[in-house]
Amino acid sequence: MESRVILELEKSIQNLKSDLKEKFDLRDEIINSLSNEMELILSKLINLMKEGKSAHEKFFSDIILNSVDAIIGLDNEFKIFLWNKGAERLFGYAKNEVIGKDFSILMPDYFLKKGEREFLINEVKSKGFLANYESERITKSGEIKKVSIARFMVNDEKNEPIGSVGIVRDITHIKNLERDLREKENLALIGEVVSSIAHSLSNPLNIISGNADYLLFSKKEGENQYEELKTILDETTKITKSIRHLLNFSRPLNTNKSKNQINIILKKILAEIKYQTVNKKIKIKEDLKKDLPEIEIDEVQIEECINNIITNAVQAIQTTGEIKVKTNSNGEFITLEISDTGQGISEENISKIFMPFFSSKEYGKGTGLGLAISKKIINEHKGSINVKSIPGKGTKFIIKLPVN
Repeated sequence: MESRVILELEKSIQNLKSDLKEKFDLRDEIINSLSNEMELILSKLINLMKEGKSAHEKFFSDIILNSVDAIIGLDNEFKIFLWNKGAERLFGYAKNEVIGKDFSILMPDYFLKKGEREFLINEVKSKGFLANYESERITKSGEIKKVSIARFMVNDEKNEPIGSVGIVRDITHIKNLERDLREKENLALIGEVVSSIAHSLSNPLNIISGNADYLLFSKKEGENQYEELKTILDETTKITKSIRHLLNFSRPLNTNKSKNQINIILKKILAEIKYQTVNKKIKIKEDLKKDLPEIEIDEVQIEECINNIITNAVQAIQTTGEIKVKTNSNGEFITLEISDTGQGISEENISKIFMPFFSSKEYGKGTGLGLAISKKIINEHKGSINVKSIPGKGTKFIIKLPVN
């Protein structure tokens, strides 16, 4: 382009010389002087235009490279050729680590298995763009990020595709806020409904269980109606327990914190676990770090949380297995790990286990509130609770509690 402009400039100078000679009959030295001045002016104009274009290109280049959002360029083989600073910050990969690699390295396995890679390729190919597509991506460290993706085709001057560009925005924080808001709204609604139900059912349940208990008192095991009365009493107890769980879950937690040793609480719980493992051969392993710092916790609530998880671990083991409890500390947090060799949790259920009323257990064996309550307790203590599981091999819960 630049060479063509220079060639046209030279032609224009020659034409100017000819016109000056023919029209004004000027001497050659005057004509040469004028043409030299004109050539100098035009050269300066060209340089100014070049500098302006360069500044313009640099401006847009800086916008792309320094964007807060991840901007990723893909060639026609869907290999990465553009990786800006936003992408480095979001995914943790340096540019040289991803250039030339397929964009699927950023996709979690479960999305690859669902065919999301092919869906994105076909969607952009058929429509030319993709807007506000929400999904998940995995960072170099293995962290899952919730993202919003916009993607569009890039064509050359002949309208032939030469690749595509994706703009990836991290919406993890926004989605977490939305989830928390939904949970609070659901809890408020649950609280109203449960309070009304509990009030309506408590008196009839007390009358039924009281009469069943009274009649059962005069019966001996094996006598007529003994089993029927015992069943009535057991079922009303289950209903009462479920209602109490609902009420506890729907109400705000009032914590009564004091200095406690987490290892002492664990030893107390593990000493009582034998009553839950009847008819099962379960080996209990302890790996409790000595000299852990005391932490400010509500002992009753934390005990309930741990009991819920260990109860689930016992129920997850069919006949024989192992439950391991481990503690550690980095000075900032105390980490508690509870792992089992049970049946594990499927991929489709792993994201649902902390949801209220979700349960994969058989009917009558769970309210679906144990883990939801546990998460609520840990959140109230400014900690975190996460789970890792392999179906058929076991599950591990990781709890972190801050050291005050």
